[in-house]
Amino acid sequence: MEDGKAVAAVAAARQWRAAAALTAIACLALLGLQVQPLGFSLRLVAVTNMVGHQQAKQQQQQQQQQQMPGDVSWSALNGSVDQFTIRGCPLRRFSHAEAVQCLAGKRLVFVGDSITRYQYLTLLHFLDRRQWPHPSGNQPGQPSVANEHEWPSWNAFLRGTSRLFGGRELCDCYREDLFQYFDPRFRRFVTWKPPEEEKFENRHYRSGNLSVSHFTFTTEPNTVHGHFGFPPYENGRKACKPAACKAAADWSYHLADALRKPVAAMQPTYLVLNSGLWGSSSAFGDKAWREIARAGRAAVAAQQGRVIWRTTTASLGKAAVGRDHDTLALQHTTAAGWGVLDAWAITNPLLQLLPGARPMWDPRHFTAVVYRELNQYLLNMICQ
Repeated sequence: MEDGKAVAAVAAARQWRAAAALTAIACLALLGLQVQPLGFSLRLVAVTNMVGHQQAKQQQQQQQQQQMPGDVSWSALNGSVDQFTIRGCPLRRFSHAEAVQCLAGKRLVFVGDSITRYQYLTLLHFLDRRQWPHPSGNQPGQPSVANEHEWPSWNAFLRGTSRLFGGRELCDCYREDLFQYFDPRFRRFVTWKPPEEEKFENRHYRSGNLSVSHFTFTTEPNTVHGHFGFPPYENGRKACKPAACKAAADWSYHLADALRKPVAAMQPTYLVLNSGLWGSSSAFGDKAWREIARAGRAAVAAQQGRVIWRTTTASLGKAAVGRDHDTLALQHTTAAGWGVLDAWAITNPLLQLLPGARPMWDPRHFTAVVYRELNQYLLNMICQ
């Protein structure tokens, strides 16, 4: 009887693997894993499938689904956004043990702005603390790693989020808060903003054979910058403490040079890059993007690694991110063989929800549940 069960189990496993192989082939385009250069990893049309909201809104969404069926839909749990699915492409949901096993021995490097930072911190919370952060945040005594506004100040956020990881993360971090003062010349209050070159946030996590880093990049002033004492430029210097790194930068590079120098020195096996909310990718021009695309490939070449362009998540308001936001970046990075994590296509359906149901804490940033889902998608790209 036991032998019969074993044979049946082996047969079932073979059948499952065969089905999984066919599914994997069908999912290649969606996950951006083709060997040949590719364009968008998801179709442009995406619709929302949320449960439990006003009937009129549901009817409107049903009509949209009938008229233009999309690839991405989101489910709800207890009235809140929960998981996204891609039509015809079942995504594997990685447990903590599976994610750690997959990333062991790999070096994952993110380069981007605040939306990339929150994806990095959400992933790190999962890897280090063995659970995803609370989906929506706003928990008493537990400010979210995906929302700096739940912390008393910027430096409290930088210091507190790094402390969560028990000394396993080095944080080259410092940032002054905005403040208002009365300017007698204009007889009005003026908001002071710290210059970009005086903001620092580069993070490096090491635990056993896990290695995850995040370099902050914004298109103003087009640099990645930091201090000695941190990877990859320890230079025999002691690292400053989180939220205390306020000296002038020891090094600073425009994006292409940053990819060739500090990022390449990290020896990434996977490099995830996004220009974020700081203007359309067309701000650089064709020549600059060709150089960036080549530099990204060069950064992972020695490790035979992979570089991934992460499209900017959808947003609301006057400066809303549209599908054309990443057009020029995608044109040149995919031509150079980069993969694509299409965060815009994944998150755009969420904008169709009623304001109170959107998992967003401002017009540009999502709550932790969305970054959790983007990380599950990324793990499928890396591990499957």
